[in-house]
Amino acid sequence: MILAIMTPSSLVARIARAGGLAAVTRLAAITLFALSLFSMLPQPAAAQVAALVNNEPITAVDISQRTRLHEVFNRKRPSRQEILDELINEKIKLATARKMNVDVSEAKIDSRISDMAGSRGVSGFMAAIEKEGIEGTRFRSRIRAEIAWREVLQQSSPGTFQVRDADLVAILSAHGETPVTRGMQYTLQPIIFVVSRRAPQSAKAARLKEAEAFRSRVQGCEEAAAQARTIRETVVKPQIKKFSLDLGAQYRKLLDSTPDGKMTPAEVTNAGMEVVMVCSRKEVIADISSRREIRQELLNRRISEYEKEYLAKLRTQFVIQVR
Repeated sequence: MILAIMTPSSLVARIARAGGLAAVTRLAAITLFALSLFSMLPQPAAAQVAALVNNEPITAVDISQRTRLHEVFNRKRPSRQEILDELINEKIKLATARKMNVDVSEAKIDSRISDMAGSRGVSGFMAAIEKEGIEGTRFRSRIRAEIAWREVLQQSSPGTFQVRDADLVAILSAHGETPVTRGMQYTLQPIIFVVSRRAPQSAKAARLKEAEAFRSRVQGCEEAAAQARTIRETVVKPQIKKFSLDLGAQYRKLLDSTPDGKMTPAEVTNAGMEVVMVCSRKEVIADISSRREIRQELLNRRISEYEKEYLAKLRTQFVIQVR
């Protein structure tokens, strides 16, 4: 059977001819009833708007995607309200960035993702998260918001990002720690036994054994550099100076336990097996501003407090409708 497609006006006209006004009235009633039933049916997720921020929608898909992102990266599932608040704040952050002419290029986003990706690279990392059910465009949007928001905070309150030595002294005292005015400066000689990341495990193990043998027989920076240059696929990097207060506690302990003229144990890096010769060390006057970990702690606290206050103020300037 072939069904003819009719326009609503032609359909009404035919019914009117067949049954008159009563038929048209019945048709209208049936149509309204059908529409009311249709409105009660579940709509596609993309059409389910959970909130509006200055008329910009946040959908059920946005919420499910952000929830999945937290599950993959943070190993936890926040509540729907927590996710919705995060997405509302993100809309506000991006809108504020646009208002302040903060532009985040694709190159900046790629650079941030590259830092997260490590040896996998941006394309490999993005492919991996998409396999986990996270859409690449939504992930990049979140990175864009993070970068833009940081710039917004810096522009709106430059002083928040400045930490004075007096501030460091105060926080050290609060920790019950006397501000350190002296530290150790190490002169180091890194040497890398190159091995491809794609090399078989047996080749990596052999290279590691070679690095450890070199470490055990060589003494002193000059001898280490000279001998390393005679070994195939070995890179002698320039000497570097490291200040003890700039180092993490674990690495500082490693250098403290390694005598001058000796090497640290071989460490697996992206480039290969790296050993570090401790050429010399000397005690120097320490600038308290070099207390990087304390400085970062104070900076993070300040930014967090200012961000909370600033975001609360911005929310009063936006029309937020939660459905």
